[in-house]
Amino acid sequence: MAKTLVALEENAGFNNNVINICKDLFCDKNENLFVGLLVKDLSYITSLSAYVGEPALVDYMPYDLISDEDRKKAEVISVFEDRIKKAGFKYQIYNDFRLTSRELIKQSTYADLMILSYQAFINKSNKEPDTSLIYQILKGSRCPVIILPMDISNIENIIFTYDGKESSVFAIRAFSNLFSKYTKDKEVSILTVMPSADEEIKNEKLLLDLVQQHYNNVGVQLLEGSNISEEISNFAESVDNPMVVMGAYGRSHISNLLLPSVAKDILKKSSIPLFIAHR
Repeated sequence: MAKTLVALEENAGFNNNVINICKDLFCDKNENLFVGLLVKDLSYITSLSAYVGEPALVDYMPYDLISDEDRKKAEVISVFEDRIKKAGFKYQIYNDFRLTSRELIKQSTYADLMILSYQAFINKSNKEPDTSLIYQILKGSRCPVIILPMDISNIENIIFTYDGKESSVFAIRAFSNLFSKYTKDKEVSILTVMPSADEEIKNEKLLLDLVQQHYNNVGVQLLEGSNISEEISNFAESVDNPMVVMGAYGRSHISNLLLPSVAKDILKKSSIPLFIAHR
């Protein structure tokens, strides 16, 4: 049984996205628990932090500053509760309007998965994604994270990005442990991007043997290119309803220096469903 945190936000369409994806990835409704959490307006936190000076201090600002939004937040919770109940899933509501991104990270310690929406990170002043907030939560999360774009109903193609490093294998195992029971017949691609197509994929046979234990339709794709994020994005856009799986956020100092740029560039597009796991 998996416990999944769902970070709700004010766009009602996200409720539909979450329910659709949960139906697709979690077929056995009785084995999974979904916990709806309403996070404080993240774009509000970003704007206010410019005046406070230290983003961390925003979490301690007087609650009265956003109390006028309580009614709208209650409606979001009510809609989520109604739709997930109709879908037949087990659920709980973490009904605390004071929940912050910091609290969300703490909650992730006690969960198997977190689901977020790209829309939750749209800066309302310029309507642009604030990937710095996504990046902050991804680095801090203690469980795998799925980030969903708008208007997504199902996943047909699973793309395991592989760079020969242990972090990418860790993400593949994490995704498979959560979903392979329900997704074993979906199309799976092991995708590696290298400067030259003449290079060999490191430990390809070992990885292929692992993935084929979980999935029935597995292929290996070696792409040539120096811009890894662009090649991954282009490949994802060439298939129907993809989910890209990455192990891009290691906790070590070295991995934080070398790996995040690829995932950051993909996050900026805000259009590709992502599953990210790190140690």
